[in-house]
Amino acid sequence: MSEKMFSEEQLERLRSFPEISADELIRYFTPTAADMAFVDPGRGRRSVDQLGMLVQLCRLPWLGFVPDDVGSAPGMRAAKSAARG
Repeated sequence: MSEKMFSEEQLERLRSFPEISADELIRYFTPTAADMAFVDPGRGRRSVDQLGMLVQLCRLPWLGFVPDDVGSAPGMRAAKSAARG
């Protein structure tokens, strides 16, 4: 019989986004110049692709991993990334 590494509660936290403060939002969800160059529309990416890439680029340093449920990103975070893009 195998044992689970994580409890259901821990797994749920790993699959979604935790609450974020205004300071963390600005610190982690403001794309850098390198981020913007990477998602540059001149590379043939649509705006929806650019937004998705920015959200992933910004959340990785914040959480240290990418949650399974990308759609669980609160609108405020996604909108902040889009406004910078």
